[in-house]
Amino acid sequence: MVFDDIRTALIITLSILVVVLLARRFRDRIMQRDMPAKMHAEIRKLEVAYHPARLRVQVHVPVTGPIRTSLLDEGHRTIHEWEEQSLDHGLHTVERLLPEMPDGYHFLEMSSATQRTVRRFRLQRA
Repeated sequence: MVFDDIRTALIITLSILVVVLLARRFRDRIMQRDMPAKMHAEIRKLEVAYHPARLRVQVHVPVTGPIRTSLLDEGHRTIHEWEEQSLDHGLHTVERLLPEMPDGYHFLEMSSATQRTVRRFRLQRA
């Protein structure tokens, strides 16, 4: 009698566990296929360094591919574009020398074949 109760509880628990695992697997597949944001490069950190003025960008790249970076003004007009760079999978720190430009707020645009990310930074030399 006790054995039957334990067996029933184990069967129910195992069934619930299988349903939960299948639901998580289904959700992950849907997210990868229909929501490609997981596959986009992510800017983890953006900092301004001086002498000479440059940007240090920490980027996590999920798949190997080319990355383009541009400098934008407050109106999101392109000020400067850097050469396209191919990055391997993983975490990278990319440095970009800043051209002569006035102090103030500017934007860094990072783009690939499937995305465009813009981050704001402040240049203050004085």
